[in-house]
Amino acid sequence: MKKLFIDSDVLLDLLLDREPFSEDIANLIEKSIETEVKLYSSLLSIANIHYIIGRLENMKKADLKIRKILKIINVENLGQSVIDKALKSKFKDFEDSIQNFCAVEAEHEIIITRNTRDYKESELSIFTPREYLAKIKSE
Repeated sequence: MKKLFIDSDVLLDLLLDREPFSEDIANLIEKSIETEVKLYSSLLSIANIHYIIGRLENMKKADLKIRKILKIINVENLGQSVIDKALKSKFKDFEDSIQNFCAVEAEHEIIITRNTRDYKESELSIFTPREYLAKIKSE
């Protein structure tokens, strides 16, 4: 079974209906259900998403949206080794580095993000939702 690691920016696109990006992640989720692809994100993403939605909307909506997204994705835990690797890495953004090494330690092969250039140091395959959908369509 294929596993996709979804970055927080993409989940925020969906939960905040950020056009024109929300349609791409909605299509990716629909495709994952059809093809039995499992979606994952990190504990850090869930915490960041809750904080951002709470600030932009309110805490009640943040709670509701987190409950909703947890029906679709699985959460990968973070540990000391992820943080150690992130601190030693060449990533410019610490949060992206944490996401990357969380995905690596959980044996993911693909990260879905809108900020692909932020992952240029990654050994994983990096796609936007639209790029990934195009890739699987051509397979």
